[in-house]
Amino acid sequence: MTNQTFRRDNLWIRHEDQLIAGSPARFFRLTTAGKDAAKALELKAQPAVGHGLLTSRLVGAGALHPFLEDPIDPALITVVIPAHIVTAADLQRLQGLVDALKELSVIVVDDASPTPAHVRNATVTALTQNSGPGLARNRGLELVTTPYVAFIDSDVQIASTQICILAAQLGVDAKVVAPRVIASKRRSILARYERNTAPLDMGRHAARVTHGSRVSYVPSAVLVCDTSTVRDAGGFDRTLRCGEDVDFVWRLIDEGNIVRYEPSVTCTHDTRRGLIPFLTQRFNYGSSAIDLDKQYGGRLTPLRARPTTVASWLCFGLGWHLVALVFALVDAAHLAMQFERQHIFRRLMLAMFVKNFLNTGVHLADAVVKVWWPVVVVLATLFESVSGLLALCIAVPGLVTYFRRPTLDPFSFLFLRTLEKFSYGAGAWVKGFSVLNLNALRPYFLPMGNSSVSG
Repeated sequence: MTNQTFRRDNLWIRHEDQLIAGSPARFFRLTTAGKDAAKALELKAQPAVGHGLLTSRLVGAGALHPFLEDPIDPALITVVIPAHIVTAADLQRLQGLVDALKELSVIVVDDASPTPAHVRNATVTALTQNSGPGLARNRGLELVTTPYVAFIDSDVQIASTQICILAAQLGVDAKVVAPRVIASKRRSILARYERNTAPLDMGRHAARVTHGSRVSYVPSAVLVCDTSTVRDAGGFDRTLRCGEDVDFVWRLIDEGNIVRYEPSVTCTHDTRRGLIPFLTQRFNYGSSAIDLDKQYGGRLTPLRARPTTVASWLCFGLGWHLVALVFALVDAAHLAMQFERQHIFRRLMLAMFVKNFLNTGVHLADAVVKVWWPVVVVLATLFESVSGLLALCIAVPGLVTYFRRPTLDPFSFLFLRTLEKFSYGAGAWVKGFSVLNLNALRPYFLPMGNSSVSG
């Protein structure tokens, strides 16, 4: 591990010998030597050898992210690709993916395609009945003989070198590593929209994947795994046709395994072709949240925040600005008392309060538009203040997201973004009513003693 480097997490706030970092946020008191190590990391240098204990603590808390630069031997990796081929274009994309992975052993599992998939330079095994990606991956896993396995969807483009770099990260502490998934470079309106806000894109910052963190799961578009760990976990849940990747990652985390998100490696994912398939995909995502709630009750909540912070934002959106200010002051005062008891610098307290307050506003707006919109739309027809709240929740976060990377005109972007979120919510409500379970639609209010950053 001579070429191992460390990168700071996106949340890293230090003042003197006090540090708040990681996701969920953790507080550290640093020794004199620890301050030197933190300064070195802030200057993008590597800490001295004697700082191994602190480095390990920071890595374990998700405040530092290790990276091994040297790719591993391709002979140690087998690729499993579940495929359901419907059109000639599907087969062409699959062949292009296999060609890009030519240095690796590739197993294609044909999930009962209408026309059998004939792929060069790969071992093809066929299922007699269409069973979904989970069972197809499990079938491919049975044939793997290498210590590492890479599960890759057939509509992804990634090269063998990138897979080898991802697999190298399993040599540190992780059992599963996922790259950043970005939208393809097609010129369609939907592809251009997803280049700004793709549902499988977990962002540009590395993360340790865990519950309540900035990255709480990773999609199965590309997952590079330790083979024995996947087998011990029983592979993917074959009963889930959507959300099986979330279930897979969460089961591994619950068993004490480390999962990492590595955005320095990217791959492209093909966008749904046509508005109806695009919205159907989002509808299915919403439905899967209800399915997952049966096993992971509480984790699928659309909003996890302190009640005073939520009340402040709601009052502001409804036009009750003075009441909103009162709630914000109460929230800040309560957080200040917590930090005073722990003798934490006020500068850190202020930074944490601002970050938490803004993140809660973003998450609340997302929950209003993405999950609670059926109720909010009804209330908006009765109360003008609620219609103003809905408009703010649609426009402000949407425009902020748009201007970070404008790929369409603002109107088209906001229109598609609203349709996307409404489709997700529709899937959640329809499935929730069908199984009489709406737990995944409820907010979770953190105790006032909780000072974690919500994103």
